[in-house]
Amino acid sequence: VSGAHFNPAVTVAIVLRGACSISDAVAYVLVQLSAGLCAGWVAAIFHTAGPLFKRTITLHHGTEYALGSMAFAELFFTFVLAYVVLAVATTKPSASQTTAQKFYFALAIGSCVTAGGF
Repeated sequence: VSGAHFNPAVTVAIVLRGACSISDAVAYVLVQLSAGLCAGWVAAIFHTAGPLFKRTITLHHGTEYALGSMAFAELFFTFVLAYVVLAVATTKPSASQTTAQKFYFALAIGSCVTAGGF
């Protein structure tokens, strides 16, 4: 629906490629950020209604990982995701293989997200 605008980094990459206008990109980024805030708000509501509502949830990195290595991994996998999205989602598929290509495009993008998550 959105043309592979999964996060602001991908949107910036698509704009730099010239496949999206600046005004559309600003709208996508605003919606992405507001959706993230809404998701956090919904998670907070569910947490306060749950059985562990008195327990504070904190996010922190594991002691075995340095900040530099985490930043490198984040930047690297963001680059990989943006590159794959540019390679597959901003190209024109041939009319005879539209359905098959969309499946493989989704598989490639999903694999990048999965690899970055581990």
